[in-house]
Amino acid sequence: MMITSLVFSFARAEENENERLDYGDQPIVDSDLDGLTNQAEIQIYGTDYKSVDTDSDGLMDGVEVVNGTSPLDVADPEFLPVLNVQETPWAWYIGRASGIIGFVFLWITIFLGLAIRNPLLKKIVEPIYSFDFHCFIAAVAVFWALVHGTSFLFDAMLGFGMKDILIPFFNQAEIVHSNPLALGIMAFWMMMVMTITSYLRNHMSHWLWRVLHFLNPLAFIFVVVHGYVIGTDMKNTYISSTFLFSSFLLALIYLLSLVFMVINKIRQRQFNESE
Repeated sequence: MMITSLVFSFARAEENENERLDYGDQPIVDSDLDGLTNQAEIQIYGTDYKSVDTDSDGLMDGVEVVNGTSPLDVADPEFLPVLNVQETPWAWYIGRASGIIGFVFLWITIFLGLAIRNPLLKKIVEPIYSFDFHCFIAAVAVFWALVHGTSFLFDAMLGFGMKDILIPFFNQAEIVHSNPLALGIMAFWMMMVMTITSYLRNHMSHWLWRVLHFLNPLAFIFVVVHGYVIGTDMKNTYISSTFLFSSFLLALIYLLSLVFMVINKIRQRQFNESE
């Protein structure tokens, strides 16, 4: 099975062609599912964005770009493997979609935890909030994060193994930036720890539970860096803008929550001293 990687294709495009794609306000679309966006096929490669195999040599256009052969020359390469050129890179699309879904549920999880303690937001979320619901949303976020990582095991172009998706900094391949990848893996384990300990809250000390849940902002920062640096869909202006805006909004809510917490502690101390 040969599955193309958009990230690697873009990297090769910039390295070999020394050109930068101009997407403007257009959405990033791969109409023929060959691993190259329509814009890349038009602006750089001169291939047909409506055909998965422009030169009809049995190799998808994206595969030829990654392998360094010409997607316009039927004689390049000379010896061709037998491929199913209509094969859809499903693992790549599942990985991208699950990453976005996982981020949304992580955002909701952290937002609920902050909002229920924020005087400005508590009235909004209180009617729907419960600790069990909070834990459930966190578990859903972990599930989609697991789908996100696991899907890339089936992407032959990446060549990931279990250690690559479970152990930070294990993967050093040039096809993916190792540091942002490691941040994503660490964020996953943090999410896992916080979710499991939430379900075990009644069986552990409240102090330990609180300490572990201070990992929340760190995990979120790791996810933001991971997604923004190596996320293919961050090339889409609308997605990247929404991603960054929602991240800054959550950071602002977190800072406001810290301010309210400090104010409450000061008031409590003043009250105790006045008695």
